Amino acid sequence: MLTSNQLRKVAARTGARDLSKVEIDVILTMLLQMFEERGVLPHVAFKGGTMLRKVVFGSRGRLSTDLDFTLNSALAPDDFTLLLVSAFDAPFRGLDFDIGDRKSWYLVDNGCGATPIVRHEDNPVGVAIKLEVSMREKPFLPVERRPQLPHVAFGMLGFEPVEVPSLAYEEALAEKIRAASQRWKIRDLYDLSESLSRPFNQPLVRRLAVLKLRSQGDVLDYGHLTERIRHPSYDVSDLLNLLRKDQRPDLDQLIDRVTRGFRFLADLDEIERLAVADQYGRQPELTDQLLRQLVTNTQAGPL
Repeated sequence: MLTSNQLRKVAARTGARDLSKVEIDVILTMLLQMFEERGVLPHVAFKGGTMLRKVVFGSRGRLSTDLDFTLNSALAPDDFTLLLVSAFDAPFRGLDFDIGDRKSWYLVDNGCGATPIVRHEDNPVGVAIKLEVSMREKPFLPVERRPQLPHVAFGMLGFEPVEVPSLAYEEALAEKIRAASQRWKIRDLYDLSESLSRPFNQPLVRRLAVLKLRSQGDVLDYGHLTERIRHPSYDVSDLLNLLRKDQRPDLDQLIDRVTRGFRFLADLDEIERLAVADQYGRQPELTDQLLRQLVTNTQAGPL
């Protein structure tokens, strides 16, 4: 693990506002490495805000404080949960772990997770790292190993950061749309805004969002989504602590950019309109039709 002096150097060179978030960012990189070496990564697909920062956005992305995955394996849920928890049995490159008792990890129908306390020589108190693995559905698009984007801390780690099996970019965005449709978090708003800086297959994102919301008994509704996005109770300070000192986004501009940039979510095609109208899932065959028509690559183009 990096020393406090090294962490301060990283924070200074990257312009980070909060040293504790830099510490967590480095720990997350090390946990990904540990999961590879201890056999966890081959069973999952990386997703969420940390995935977007580490393999898509790089330094433009916000810092993140947790690790999110989707199970992508034939391993039984209880066997995978045991594998995940057991990964913390031994120290790793200067990190020590306290996984605690049964209250610190869980297995439910739609996923598993843990919140280990991670300690190192310069932080004996440690920090809690939240880990979540969704088992709602397996990835719809092929999962590919992606390199972690260069970072000033990498040269201090003593190892080459692992390539991480990750959701396709379009599927990661569809996950963000599902999240933004169901909760109010300024982190989701920022991630969606940042995603508009690079090209992606809009019809594919829309189709995936329909499928992901449908899998939870919900529907894609652009009007409802924009109402959520315009919610007035965002905690701007929560976002600022995750950004560089030279990044000071305007909340109104973020909201406007996302509502305009994702207007294509309202342009449902025929099968998507039928699926959205089937709010209570009385026609399960619609899901099969949605899946059959999926584009199984991330190249721009219509379905």
